[in-house]
Amino acid sequence: MSAETATPLVFTKHTKRGDKEYPAPEPLAPLFDTHAHLTCFWTKDPADVLVRAGRAGVSQIVVPYDPIADHMTPAAFRVQLQAWLAAAEERVARVDASAQFVLPDVRYLVGVHPYGALEYGDEIHAQLIEALEDPRCLGVGEIGLDYHFDADDQIEAAPHDVQIACFERQLSLAIERKVPVELHIRNDTADAARTAHEDAYRILRMLGAPSAGCVLHCFTEDRPTMERFVELGCYIAFGGAATFKRNEELREAFAACSLDRILFETDCPYMAPDPLRGVECEPAMITFTVDALARDRAERTGEDPVAVARAAWENARRLFARA
Repeated sequence: MSAETATPLVFTKHTKRGDKEYPAPEPLAPLFDTHAHLTCFWTKDPADVLVRAGRAGVSQIVVPYDPIADHMTPAAFRVQLQAWLAAAEERVARVDASAQFVLPDVRYLVGVHPYGALEYGDEIHAQLIEALEDPRCLGVGEIGLDYHFDADDQIEAAPHDVQIACFERQLSLAIERKVPVELHIRNDTADAARTAHEDAYRILRMLGAPSAGCVLHCFTEDRPTMERFVELGCYIAFGGAATFKRNEELREAFAACSLDRILFETDCPYMAPDPLRGVECEPAMITFTVDALARDRAERTGEDPVAVARAAWENARRLFARA
């Protein structure tokens, strides 16, 4: 075994009482991060992140690319992604040419987040079509509806009709191209009617969920909401938020979700799982999420946690099977 893999992967969390170290759990099954923003890290180098992901047992990563939010054309994004992959490979070889782990296979989705709905037009739509011609691009995402006012970043939600038009056009593209889609759906704070989810559900009923697959990314809702979208054939992606102590309702939804519909993601650099909450998240941390949720579900249902983790892996592989 190489020096790189002989040393356990450990994450450090800085607290007022001092630094705490948390070794990454041994993976229960191969790991697939179905939603990781490699373009959005604040302090981390994506190449280093990919090396740590490989060490943690992450075999595949899907990256959402947004030509508006990422300020890059499809050609520029492809160059950037290839540079990160090349740098990661070089770093593994430099540390130890016989390293006993494999870097993740990284693919991507293309789509305009609802924050960019006001800027979405024919020129941007053409960039989505261009990106979908790349074999490394697997589908459309993240797209959807966000009716939440982001007080932290002072981001006002675009008018609902503008968001809906942007969502419908991109969803139709995914249906036309027969590719999977990942959805971002967020309600406004204290919206008991869950208006964004109601509108998204209506649109999916009207246009149809893409036959290649439809994912509710970063799911943070309750069991009834999960069940409605599963009935439409959607996958439900659970991330670090489901490990937070206060989110018992979300863990109940995970435990009740059909095994053939569950996925895992990090949504990094956001929402690192417990016990790393507050740290800049990265794909390697998905092992904490998978371990915690698979074991929690097993306690509730009597299932084998390894079988739960394996099901999520197989679902992701099936969903993103495009070569």
